[in-house]
Amino acid sequence: MVSDELTYAPFLGTYNLVDPDNIEVNDNGDANRGLKIEHIQRILAGSLAGDTITIAAEGLDWAAADKANIRTNAEAILEGTATTIVVGELTGLVDRDLAITDIGTAGANMAANLFRYDAFVCLYAHQMRVLNGVDNQTNSHDTGTRYADTGSMSMGYPDFSALYAAVKGADRPLAWMTDGRGNDESAGIVARSSASDANFFGILADPKDGMVDFVDTELETAQAIRKQIQAQKENLPLRQQLQNQLYMVRESSEEFSAVANDILNPSTAEQIAVENLANNNTRRHMRVGVAGFAAGMASSMQVGFGGFDTHGNHDANHFNRIRTVLQDMHFLFKALDAYGIADQTTVIAGSDFGRTPWFNDGNGKDHWAVTSYLLFGNHVAGGTVVNATDGLVSAVEVSNSGTDLTIGGSRRMTAAHLHDQLRKKAGIHNTAEALQFPIEVDELNMLG
Repeated sequence: MVSDELTYAPFLGTYNLVDPDNIEVNDNGDANRGLKIEHIQRILAGSLAGDTITIAAEGLDWAAADKANIRTNAEAILEGTATTIVVGELTGLVDRDLAITDIGTAGANMAANLFRYDAFVCLYAHQMRVLNGVDNQTNSHDTGTRYADTGSMSMGYPDFSALYAAVKGADRPLAWMTDGRGNDESAGIVARSSASDANFFGILADPKDGMVDFVDTELETAQAIRKQIQAQKENLPLRQQLQNQLYMVRESSEEFSAVANDILNPSTAEQIAVENLANNNTRRHMRVGVAGFAAGMASSMQVGFGGFDTHGNHDANHFNRIRTVLQDMHFLFKALDAYGIADQTTVIAGSDFGRTPWFNDGNGKDHWAVTSYLLFGNHVAGGTVVNATDGLVSAVEVSNSGTDLTIGGSRRMTAAHLHDQLRKKAGIHNTAEALQFPIEVDELNMLG
């Protein structure tokens, strides 16, 4: 039984409250009807001039619309170069607190950043698979983060990206790039590498740079002797591996310096025209990681995002935070494309858990075990939405249907099922490293 004392988040267009103070008075769907899909299509297909997009005329044929123009508008919205949408006299739109100014007049406008969701999906839906109704089985931050990123609630399991790097990139000097946020557990099977500055590569490649010649020569001699002594002392396999990686970096200075130079002065500057997005640590980490992939020096990257624990004032905070993450992901995809490795890369975005379908007393939302994941790229059946949640955001059960899933069955999707599939698609499920950290679940075809 749903309690009348709880305030539920609105569903646009479906029986919302006309009077928030009187729960007996519900509308017929008209009083809270927001933008329709045709409105969104007209916005994305509009004309861009400076920082303003003017909505396309009614009667737009979306299938025949100029796709290059739509892509340009979507990128402008995500990259913040378009700030205003002139919507004019939209028909069929009822005031929905969507930052509309002077509704019903020719000059009515909306803030462009409200459409980052739509712009992102427009650009990346063809390679995106949405997993809804994933039961993370916990409301604990620590446990939820560990479960989402490893597929197990047990302590000491490595992040999937770390496990992948240990198997596929153990011989690479910067095998696993991590920004230190989220779950950056390595379980001791691979070394952490972190860099948000291109100068890191140059320093790592040649720490003697700038020294006078005779000092440089003496240092090289001393380093050679020290390397020999340390190699004789090390008995632990992992320490030997990490030491070899360090010296491989030092002995590959020319290659490392080239990577650093490419990050600072990219030859693909025209393709990666997102410099206005690069002035934060998350995007710098992403770019350095992608450059490491392209150079064959790194095999995986872990990136953490925060700011979603909205126990108060949920709507004002949560939606804006997601918009920022979508901008970060857009930057990542632009970088992968610029370095020519987008089709070789798989991107997984998830969270420790979801939020309640109702608001608490502070207009916030509390912890809720059921959540969603976004999957992109290599090994992923894009352009698909898998499963759903019911009216109370509870997970719907599924079953296998050929190589995919269908709603209706006896099993809930979990993070363990996802990681089981990720390991198999990556070809690492039967390796010694993976078997050291087992995941024992029935198979669900979550990647398609």
